[in-house]
Amino acid sequence: MSIVSVATLNLFNNMGRWDERLPLLLDQLAALEPDVIGFQEVNLTTDQGMLLCRLANERLQEPHYRIYHMARPGRGAHSQAQAVMSRLPVEAHEGLDYLLHEDVAQRLRLRLEDGAALDFYNTHLHFPPSAVEQRLAEAERLLAWVDTWQGAAATVVVGDFNAYPDEPTVALLKGRFASAHEAAHGSEPEKTWPTPLNTWDPSPPGCLDYVFVNGARVLEAGLAFATPHTEDGSLFPSDHLGIMAKVDVG
Repeated sequence: MSIVSVATLNLFNNMGRWDERLPLLLDQLAALEPDVIGFQEVNLTTDQGMLLCRLANERLQEPHYRIYHMARPGRGAHSQAQAVMSRLPVEAHEGLDYLLHEDVAQRLRLRLEDGAALDFYNTHLHFPPSAVEQRLAEAERLLAWVDTWQGAAATVVVGDFNAYPDEPTVALLKGRFASAHEAAHGSEPEKTWPTPLNTWDPSPPGCLDYVFVNGARVLEAGLAFATPHTEDGSLFPSDHLGIMAKVDVG
């Protein structure tokens, strides 16, 4: 039996008062201290992921995090990358180009203390909200990719899916996985987007971010990176709220 803590957060790259929210993000990351976390919208030009990993390691005890990036093709390559930070040993890291809208996924095979393997997937599906069919096509390719790796005790899929809970993309994933937040609370959170940092997107607020689990029991789940600055209620770690879960891989 291994208890593993996982999380996901869309970083909003370096937009939205990044210099001010970085300390807040680090405080809440250090308090949460997940074993593995998936980030979306990571800015490679500014080494945002490397900076976050280095600063987090300065605060934490061993084992330290290592970070694994996956760039997107095309114009979003440097500002819309994905990254996974893991304190668990990584045995493999691969990427998937959906061949749709320059979107990608990444996966890592992690080795747990008891010797079991955990496969961790991180993705960011297509925006805007009206692109329901495009997201569904990407989710179908993601699940087909999941099937090409065998032998893990459990699989976790996290990310910003840009899909509200009633969309067919979410229904498709829930046909194979349990949503950690729903398993723990009976429903998805009211919203994971937006926080007051995003003032330009008029899309309806709602739950867009998920942690999906198969082969493990959800012990705990909830919102993460959801606390504003004590002196500024409009300053959050990101324009998204994150999701965290503790799972028993047994």
